[in-house]
Amino acid sequence: MSSHRDSNGVLQKFVSGGLAGACSRTIVAPLDRIKILLQTTKQEGSIKMMSSSIIREEGVLKLWKGNALNCIRIVPYSALQFGTYESCKQCIASDSSAMTIPQRLGCGTITGLVAASFTHPIDVVRHQIILEKSSASAYSISKSLVRDNGLRGLFKGYGSTIVSLTPFVAVNFCAFDTMKSLSTRHETLDILILGAVSALISQTICYPLDTIRRRMQISNSGYKNGLDAFLKILKYEGARRLYSGLSANALKIVPNNSIRFLVYHKISESII
Repeated sequence: MSSHRDSNGVLQKFVSGGLAGACSRTIVAPLDRIKILLQTTKQEGSIKMMSSSIIREEGVLKLWKGNALNCIRIVPYSALQFGTYESCKQCIASDSSAMTIPQRLGCGTITGLVAASFTHPIDVVRHQIILEKSSASAYSISKSLVRDNGLRGLFKGYGSTIVSLTPFVAVNFCAFDTMKSLSTRHETLDILILGAVSALISQTICYPLDTIRRRMQISNSGYKNGLDAFLKILKYEGARRLYSGLSANALKIVPNNSIRFLVYHKISESII
C-alpha cells in the first residue's frame, strides 16, 4: 500500500509539473521569442524594437510563433523536472526539509540532465521555427534537419544545451526548495516571490551558457562546439554579447518561474 501511494504521489508530481509548465510558458511566449531573436542576431536591438518589428512585419499573433510546439515540449519537460526532482528527493531523504544544499543541487543536476535529454529535439525544431520568417511546419523543419544532417540534426547543440540547462535547473530548484524549506509561510504571494528570486539567481549565474546554446542551434552557425562559440563571441563581439537579451529573459523568466512554481504548488495541494 505504501509503495502504491508513493507511485501515485510521483505520478501526481509529473502531472502537476506538466500543467504548470504549459500555463506559465504560454503567458510569457512573446518574451521568449523576442529573447531568442536578440540572442541570435549579431545586431544590437531592444525589446521594444524587436517586438515592434515582429508586429509590423508578421502580425501580433506571431509573437506566439512556435508556442504550440513549445507547449508540446514544455509539458514533458516541466513534468520531467518536477517528477524527477521529487523522485530524487524521496530516494535521498525521508525528510526533504532536512536535505543539504549539495543534496538539492545533486537532485537538480539529475533533473536537468533527464529533462533536457528527452526534450532537446523538440527544442531544436521550435528554435528553427522561431527564426524562420516564412511559415514552416514542425514536420517540414524536422525533415529538413534529418535530410541535411541525419538524426544528429535533431540533436544540434546538445552538448551546449546540457552544459547550459543542467546548472540552471540545478540552481533554480535548489534555490527555490531551500528558501521554501526555510520559510514558514507558503501562501500565493510567498510562492511567487520565491519563484522570482530563484529565477534571478539561476539566470544571473547561467545566462551566458544559454546564449551559447542558442547560437549552437542555428543552422550553419560556423561554430565547432560550445567552447569555440564562446571564444569567438568574446573575440569578435565582446563579452556583452553573451548577455544579449538578458532583460527580455528576466522579464520572461521571473513571471514564468513564479507562475510555474505557484501552479505546481496549487495543483499538488489540490490532488494530495
